[in-house]
Amino acid sequence: MDKIGYKHINIIENNSLPNRVNLSIDVMNYKLKRIYFIIFIFTLISCSSTKNLKTENLIFIENFNNQKTFSDNWINNSWKSPATYLIEDENLKLSTRPNSKDRVKIRSKKKFTTGSYTWRILIPEFTLYEQVSVGAFLYHNEKKEFEFDFEIGSGKRKLREKLQLNNNEALVYCVSQFEPSNSSQYKVKMSSYASFKMELIDNKGLYFVKWYINNILVKELQTEVSSNIEFKVHCSLENLSFMGDKPSERKNTVWFNSFQYKKIE
Repeated sequence: MDKIGYKHINIIENNSLPNRVNLSIDVMNYKLKRIYFIIFIFTLISCSSTKNLKTENLIFIENFNNQKTFSDNWINNSWKSPATYLIEDENLKLSTRPNSKDRVKIRSKKKFTTGSYTWRILIPEFTLYEQVSVGAFLYHNEKKEFEFDFEIGSGKRKLREKLQLNNNEALVYCVSQFEPSNSSQYKVKMSSYASFKMELIDNKGLYFVKWYINNILVKELQTEVSSNIEFKVHCSLENLSFMGDKPSERKNTVWFNSFQYKKIE
């Protein structure tokens, strides 16, 4: 009886051992699955954050259709004049007063380097020869000043005649203000939307700049400006003397429809 009982107990103990081993393996598998799942979720979140950060660094779009977004990304930069701008009808509206030297401007809070910069603007119907200029430009003013511009307006009578502009065409200055100082003039239709794009390209550590009007390349310039210089983006309407023969006698308004920056790799 003892031998039989011993064998019986031994059989029971041997039969229960695989169950304990299987249970232990199941627990380990469960824990490993949890660890793998946590790692997967963490990796997914990290990748998503990296992607969002990369997207944010590669592209910046402003459609001027949300006051909060506008306030988060832009700041007043008007010079000795009222900040007469606002978001209206999904556009940025800027205005200057008649018989004034108003210089109404906004600038981006962010800084940018190499890439494409595109403004879409409803070109006003300028009164011919009046001193009013729409500006879409990049500006840096830390240790040194650097500036690349589009300036759009009537232009002076002599220059308009030289370029044979029609009365429904505005003058466009494409300008590098410093290193080197260089200016060229082109034309664009009034009372219509137009796109103005600059490309800042790294060429052996210096900016090579291209200007486009309505996606047509109009100017290229090799500069002496280091390609690590950061620029702030500006939108402006200014009563500037170089753009005409006489002060403007009326209120002027321009509508910026959008701005886009896209990183060039």
